[in-house]
Amino acid sequence: MDTQRLIFIFLGMMLVTYIPRLLPLLALSQVRLPDRLMSWLSYLPAAILSALIIPGALMRDGAIDAGIGNPSLWALAASFAVAIWTRNLILTMVVGGFVMFLGQIIL
Repeated sequence: MDTQRLIFIFLGMMLVTYIPRLLPLLALSQVRLPDRLMSWLSYLPAAILSALIIPGALMRDGAIDAGIGNPSLWALAASFAVAIWTRNLILTMVVGGFVMFLGQIIL
């Protein structure tokens, strides 16, 4: 492929991903959403993050393992406790990784 064709491909990909994000932002930037809807929307990041993390933590060797022998659940619980207690993202990640490491060795 020549350079000009690659540039057009990259620009096209940029437009295809950027425009669907820009249009709602422009359309809703002047709209005042109701407080009840804003309150509801504030829970979306936590809900989406939970939906991404929980299934991975429960799966072990291709099956659901919700027992005390699952190191992912211990790491998840420790991370959650540290996150609630300290509100420090880096410390939460370090503790979760360390507990997962220990859990894989011990369990």
